[in-house]
Amino acid sequence: MIYFLIVIAILAGLTAWFWKKGIILIAEKKATKDLERHLFPNGEEQKKNVLETMSKITGNRFSESMMLDYFLKIKGLQIINMNDPVDFWTKKYLMTPTKMKLNYFEQVKFYETFLNYPDDINKVIIPSSETETLEEEPKIFNEKALSKKFA
Repeated sequence: MIYFLIVIAILAGLTAWFWKKGIILIAEKKATKDLERHLFPNGEEQKKNVLETMSKITGNRFSESMMLDYFLKIKGLQIINMNDPVDFWTKKYLMTPTKMKLNYFEQVKFYETFLNYPDDINKVIIPSSETETLEEEPKIFNEKALSKKFA
């Protein structure tokens, strides 16, 4: 009888862990593919440019996976209408908190930069000419806009 209770307790613990953490991990894996397809229609190059831009905004404080998580959740909530049919995994992923927290000034720069991101891809992400390289500053940025001198 005691072994039966121990097994029940272990199963209850594993079920609780899976409900809290396991579902979130599965949702992240399934939803990121769908969100990346919507947010980065031009592929890996566009994703790389967004991550470079976010890296400049945050001063290289966060890893690429954390920045991608933040971008997918914030912009994903803006582009996906929750009243339309959205699969369970995407909805679950978008409703979890972001892995990184930006300070106020970084949030302002993020929203200034990516406010109209899906509609305004050419302005923010894609270089304006064939001669412009990715190492150059994106059109929307300059050193004054990225500095921490806000006074």
